[in-house]
Amino acid sequence: MEKELYKVIAESKKKGLRTFVFTSLGDKDYGSKAVIREGELVWISKDTSFFKENLEQIKEINKSGMVEIAGNRVYVEHICNTSKIVICGAGHTSIAMIKIGQMLGFEMVVVEDREEFAAKAKNAGADRVCCEDFSSALSKFESDYDTYFVVVTRGHQWDKECIREILKKPYAYVGLMGAKRRVGFVLDAIRSEGYDEKKIDEIYSPIGLDINSETPVEIAISIFAEIISVKNAKNKNVGYIDGMLEKIESSAERMVMATIVGKKGSAPRGVGAKALFLKDGSFVGTIGGGKAEHDIMVKVEDILKKDDDMQPYLLNVDLTDDEASIEGMVCGGRIEVLLELV
Repeated sequence: MEKELYKVIAESKKKGLRTFVFTSLGDKDYGSKAVIREGELVWISKDTSFFKENLEQIKEINKSGMVEIAGNRVYVEHICNTSKIVICGAGHTSIAMIKIGQMLGFEMVVVEDREEFAAKAKNAGADRVCCEDFSSALSKFESDYDTYFVVVTRGHQWDKECIREILKKPYAYVGLMGAKRRVGFVLDAIRSEGYDEKKIDEIYSPIGLDINSETPVEIAISIFAEIISVKNAKNKNVGYIDGMLEKIESSAERMVMATIVGKKGSAPRGVGAKALFLKDGSFVGTIGGGKAEHDIMVKVEDILKKDDDMQPYLLNVDLTDDEASIEGMVCGGRIEVLLELV
């Protein structure tokens, strides 16, 4: 796989742009790729006509997984960034959210205009804390479609400041905490200022799933439950973890990228999970460990011993046999793994 492609993917992740990578796994131009970013073709494999001929159709696809295009099997990968949660306000619920967010792997960002409260957010482990006026901080903040905004300020006037700036930006979720009267006051004020009615209607309020929560920790759990529900419904790929693209860019050695493109039954990782295998036997990322990774590594070792180019290779791993049971994967299942030379 050409390194230029990874540069395009890295740029898309850095800028938080909607990006889909298409890989032909059928008879037509097998192994060829195309990248659609914000609805436009920005990269395509050399010597391929399939994606050019079906460009309008692939532009319409907006979710990941295996699809059929013009009778040809195609794997679609929706590139995503590390999910960020931006909490506006640093009260008790925010502190609980910071701690839970760390365990869930979110990047936790807090905006708070009071130094004392901002310090508490920093001490709780927030990745970033912006201590300044809400409007000013949010106007400068660069969000993307993997950013989740949680507005839990101390009053409706600050809620309005936050919502005004957030609705101007790309985001995955906006949640607003407050009593019905307070929230209604804020949203009516925003409507009167001419903001998009559709965006206002999409604001989650009351914030969080209804689990009869009472304490700040319980409220934080309810908010995360709602955010996770929204995040996982988007059907994005886990894909390129931190350090993977950087390794490809900085190294001239021969490597193999393994990607789960199909799954049946139970398996440790889902479609889109990746692992980058290096010549020294190390790897970045995981596709689930145990038998799955063992079978892949046997094939990868064979690929890396050779100096010639190779076509992308589809490896089927059966996790339901006796060996899988020995590895502890008693639930079993089958995965289809795409191996590509980098």
